[in-house]
Amino acid sequence: MREEQNKKPSQKVIKMLRKRWVVPAIYLASAAIILTGALWYQFSNSSKPMNPPSTEVNTNNGPEALPVSKVDEKLAYPVSKDTSVEVKSHFYDDTASASQQQQSLIVKDTTYTLNTGVDLAKNDGKSFDVTAALSGTVTKAEKDSELGYVVTVDNGKGLVSYYESLQKISVKAGDRVKQGQVVGVSGTALIGKENGTHVHFELRKDGVAINPEKYFNQEVSVILSSEKNNTDATNGSSTSDKKPSKDNGNDKGDSADYQG
Repeated sequence: MREEQNKKPSQKVIKMLRKRWVVPAIYLASAAIILTGALWYQFSNSSKPMNPPSTEVNTNNGPEALPVSKVDEKLAYPVSKDTSVEVKSHFYDDTASASQQQQSLIVKDTTYTLNTGVDLAKNDGKSFDVTAALSGTVTKAEKDSELGYVVTVDNGKGLVSYYESLQKISVKAGDRVKQGQVVGVSGTALIGKENGTHVHFELRKDGVAINPEKYFNQEVSVILSSEKNNTDATNGSSTSDKKPSKDNGNDKGDSADYQG
């Protein structure tokens, strides 16, 4: 009985295999199983993370990399916005009047040196905060025996600003300063002592002194463009052994007020 029962399933299998569609179906099913297994194995291996791309940004641009100003700054007076000052001594301009030229001489003993900057003081003669006329990097911050405390700032593109006759300073070499930031306090010095408590401010392009009064409130791009082929800048090394004649004895400072 059991033998008959065992034969029946085998006979059924044989009959089923004799049908045309059965064998191809088995092959297809086997192939599908093998393909599924291969795909699963490949996916399981490829799903492992392999050095995912970093989302960190390297912000270390090196010691010489300087921030680039997004705005074309305008040359500002080296004083805070609420400080009113007057010009005590102008930048020496050989086309200016005799009176202004007289004001543009720096006296040292019996020698007269042409002023390569502008000297600013308050009407009441009191000291005031001296601020950065342009943003940049401080390259010098030290005391000079004749000029008082001196601060120089590299403003980029060949422009360098100088702040002299300071009684004290609040920056050091290597500091980054923003326009309007306090760099020191006005004072007196051996050179320019006739101007009282003041700041001597200079602006140089590629080492050549240029007239800052000409460019106050002007964009840096304008300064660079105008000075590209400048013919009226002085290098500040000229001296005169003769004092120019006075114009009606008018050797006082300019009475016009300026505010930072």
